[in-house]
Amino acid sequence: MENHGALTVAEGNHLYKTDVSLAFGGSKIQKNYVLRTTLDQMSVWKAKYVKTNVSPFEAQIKTVVKEAGIIDKEVWVYGIDSTKSSDIVAAVQIACNWYKVGADKILNDVYVKNLNAEHESSMGSQALVNANKKLYAGTCTALIEAARQLNVKGSLNLWVISSIVNEKIPQESLYESLSSGGATSVELDPNPHSLLSGSNDGKRKALIKTNLHLAKLSIK
Repeated sequence: MENHGALTVAEGNHLYKTDVSLAFGGSKIQKNYVLRTTLDQMSVWKAKYVKTNVSPFEAQIKTVVKEAGIIDKEVWVYGIDSTKSSDIVAAVQIACNWYKVGADKILNDVYVKNLNAEHESSMGSQALVNANKKLYAGTCTALIEAARQLNVKGSLNLWVISSIVNEKIPQESLYESLSSGGATSVELDPNPHSLLSGSNDGKRKALIKTNLHLAKLSIK
């Protein structure tokens, strides 16, 4: 059986981590090599969310030093801005070194759940939508550039978990941002999912009926 891997973007609370087995039609695909990235540095992440047993280590990729850890046999890398290709490259290389696999195994399937701008409470509704559109577009662009730098060919699957009625970025705005970031196509899974999600500040959680979208990112 072929082994699969996955990268997740902007993880928050470990208890509500992104389900990387999700696929269209309600099917599940087991992932053997999982890299989870967070925007927060490890100290901030540990203070914000429920305490979790982390086996920490510091990894240096050329001149870039990142904090990383192992949780439930998965690699977590901290301080990763998904709109910066250099951060994505560093995280992927750390995971590749840990799992002893090529970058294509990690980057083939990328998952992001409810990507949302920091400091949302200080923004008006349209400003938040615009900020989130910039985040999604920037993430697409950075993933494509990171894949080029890592010599990954073909296309990447970007799985986006976001409700079609998400007031922070409605479906139309989401698709516009994915396309502007380089997605060649975006599809909607007709089967909705009910998933736990947490807020950026770690203080709230909710069971949300959400949707799965698949954006194809072509690497040329």
